[in-house]
Amino acid sequence: MMTPLPAHQVVLIMHSEPIIAVGLQYALAKAAGLDVRVVRGAVADSTERVVVLCDDGLLSSVLRQCPEAAVVVLARTPREFEIQHALERGVLGYLATSCHVDEVEYAVRAAASGRHFLCRAAAEEMASAFGSEALTQREHDVLMHLARGSCNKTIASELDIALGTVKAHVRSILGKLKAATRTEAASIASARGLVRNGDSVLERRGSVRDAQAWSASRAAPAGAQSVFVATKHDVTA
Repeated sequence: MMTPLPAHQVVLIMHSEPIIAVGLQYALAKAAGLDVRVVRGAVADSTERVVVLCDDGLLSSVLRQCPEAAVVVLARTPREFEIQHALERGVLGYLATSCHVDEVEYAVRAAASGRHFLCRAAAEEMASAFGSEALTQREHDVLMHLARGSCNKTIASELDIALGTVKAHVRSILGKLKAATRTEAASIASARGLVRNGDSVLERRGSVRDAQAWSASRAAPAGAQSVFVATKHDVTA
């Protein structure tokens, strides 16, 4: 059973696209017990625990401004690495913009009760990660260059490794990603959030070492953070 919600739960919507922010506010306006507010700019200090519904681009800012808030992320395309990274940073909910309005309310209520919620699309994305073989850190390095369209000689030069080593890494990457070609491997990696526009998504976050840690967590499901996928009957007002 979830912890009952307070009679008055403040929900702050912080989204970089105003029309989506207003739409979310409207969608949640009639939900019992929720005080939904659209916030632009800095968040005023509050003594009450709030739920923040934000887009993935504003996540870092939200976590800095509202370290005690229960955060739910709304992303256009949930991808396994980004979901995992968000959960590791303390996010309680992850939604796709394509999810049903009811799922948004369920996510908010679950987060307010301290529980995790993934929409169906995000849950399926995470489920697909388990059971697949993890890439090594060096394979991640090679994959980033491969996604940029670099040839083996260029990759060898950039990473200061032997050409034969690059070829071995490429074969391993193709096998682990179950890809037939370099192009397909790059496409799969992009879809999973390992690379973006030819670069690792971690370019925004600091280090490829984080990707290696994430890959290791995929390879050992027993040690991975558990997530709760709520249903209508699990979430109570």
